[in-house]
Amino acid sequence: MKYTLCAAMALLATLPAHADDSATAGWNVGLAATVSQSPFVDGDAALSGKPVMLGNNEFDIAGPTLSLSATPQREFYIGAGLDDWDYERGDSPTLQDMKSLDRAINLRVGGAWKLASGSATVDLAQDVAGAHKGAQVKARYTQRLAGSYAAVRPYMEAQWLSADMTDYYVGVDADEVKAGRPAYQADAALALKAGMLLEQPISKRLTLVGEANVTGYDSAISDSPIIDNSTIWGGAMGVAYRW
Repeated sequence: MKYTLCAAMALLATLPAHADDSATAGWNVGLAATVSQSPFVDGDAALSGKPVMLGNNEFDIAGPTLSLSATPQREFYIGAGLDDWDYERGDSPTLQDMKSLDRAINLRVGGAWKLASGSATVDLAQDVAGAHKGAQVKARYTQRLAGSYAAVRPYMEAQWLSADMTDYYVGVDADEVKAGRPAYQADAALALKAGMLLEQPISKRLTLVGEANVTGYDSAISDSPIIDNSTIWGGAMGVAYRW
């Protein structure tokens, strides 16, 4: 599936754009279907959806946000979002006897800066739903490629995940121990993510959007007995409509 997604995005990048720069300004929102490989033992890939909100300021801020202060070169914002982690552990039959997890809802604050060749963002998120009460920081650089009909933007992202967050998802409590699954308490972790974003206008109001990415986690996560994959892939495909 991951190869099909990458091939589709590569094909879209070669298509001529049909957008009209005089299109009416307004909300540019939509929905994308997402897929991500499960890091958990015997876990299935997670299929879901996410909102798409396209901006015209080239800051490449991910997810729903509200601008607090903006200039042509920088923006500060607040927002909300969900953890990237699958709180259902990929519906793994091997892990069904472990305690169930709740969905974390994060309050986000961050800043974005426009650079000569792209943009940079720093985003701090704190769980406010009480699932794990942990925090995470993401620092991303996104490059805009010149000479492409579609907006193709590769990116690199460094992540820091607090111990509360990592232990919530990959820790093993004493009452969850069994043969082949020792107790495990996770520390704060680091992760690196690389990916490619794509926005292909297909009419004055419709834009096809896509993403392919891969994320690698450090030993604080990969050493957990319930983790099978320390490097996972993901992707998305959808459409946005300019209202």
